[in-house]
Amino acid sequence: MIQTLEIDRNSPNAQTLAKARDVLLCGGLVIVPTETVYGIACDPAVPGAMEKLIAAKGRDGDKPVARLAADGTQVKAASKHWNAGLDALAAKWWPGPLTIIVETSEGWTGYRVPDHAVAVELAKLCGRTLALTSANLSGEPDTKTAKEALASVKADLALDSGPSAEKAIPSTVIKVDQNKIECLREGRILFTEIENVFFQGLES
Repeated sequence: MIQTLEIDRNSPNAQTLAKARDVLLCGGLVIVPTETVYGIACDPAVPGAMEKLIAAKGRDGDKPVARLAADGTQVKAASKHWNAGLDALAAKWWPGPLTIIVETSEGWTGYRVPDHAVAVELAKLCGRTLALTSANLSGEPDTKTAKEALASVKADLALDSGPSAEKAIPSTVIKVDQNKIECLREGRILFTEIENVFFQGLES
């Protein structure tokens, strides 16, 4: 039976987080709460971990997996073309339900800084960004509790901080190519709001 550890969403226990980190460092999969839906994470630096995550998700291996970042600084360091517009987006919605795809040395990569202490503190503890995707089989509904997530995908450990949201609305996903911005999926944040903040940032 998969171990489920209860954890406070605002003040996560350090020992519980350390157990989750150890699972990730061994190439395991961990179900992680966010403020939108529950996610399933792995450490992409561990050989075989990404393949395990993709298999658990039941998705096309060519489809990219977003990264969970502890803060915008990690993303800025990885981006090839960070600008004032991205600074404005990060300042307003990170942490929050916004996934930003930027060009990195490894290609186009999406990053998210959830407004959830458990996810952020886990990324901080690991010292690098983690691969994170929604904890549901590809094509199935998003999950908003650890129990729902465990019923949908196979993992090695689950962190349970209670329901993630009353409505399981995913993050908005955008792609930023220097001064161009594109919406790939509109979620909790309206794209028109994002555009306004981005271009105001560029002009400031």
